[in-house]
Amino acid sequence: MAKNIYARTIYFLTEKNQQNDPVIDQVQKQLCVEIPYIEPNDLMYAMQLHKHKILMIDHQYYQTLNNQIRDLPLSNKMFETILFNVEKRLTTEEILCFGNIKALFYRHESIESIARGCGEVINSQNWLPRKVTAQLIHYYRHVILSQTSPATVDLTSREIQILRCLKTGASNLQIADDLFISEFTVKSHLYQIFKKLSVKNRVQAIAWANQHMLS
Repeated sequence: MAKNIYARTIYFLTEKNQQNDPVIDQVQKQLCVEIPYIEPNDLMYAMQLHKHKILMIDHQYYQTLNNQIRDLPLSNKMFETILFNVEKRLTTEEILCFGNIKALFYRHESIESIARGCGEVINSQNWLPRKVTAQLIHYYRHVILSQTSPATVDLTSREIQILRCLKTGASNLQIADDLFISEFTVKSHLYQIFKKLSVKNRVQAIAWANQHMLS
């Protein structure tokens, strides 16, 4: 493939200063393009410089990365993301944590398949499994239907804080740590939030918050 085709750049988001990930190395060779490595701190430090870049993430290390990137707007469309090394099917809520996800590769997939998908993403295409696409379609259909939901809901200040934490993709434990409350208290607040918003789960609550809350 001609290198000049690839005007857009993929960056490998890594939690440590490594420069020899075998999957990344092989994808670079297959595509004949460079995939620079970038750490969360660097991404946060130069947010505007890295705006609109494509981030490639190894799902095996995402939980470690998550503590560093939860303050980054990955759930926002600012970043396109490519997820690889996924062991099993993800929930819709987990998929949404990666924002504008363009490609997802399971652990069993070949380097040739990953490289081909990455090439399509660089050329502004999507490369998602059918089941993932179906999950996202179902989610966004709910978002459209939720536009008829009342924008004025009697939420307490604490419930609003928790909704904002949900939008960042924080877990119950992370919310509890951030707000200095117990995990049980978080669950109690979530129950009241779901009831007031007439939603059934976190994904639907996040959809409501994205539509009706400015920040």
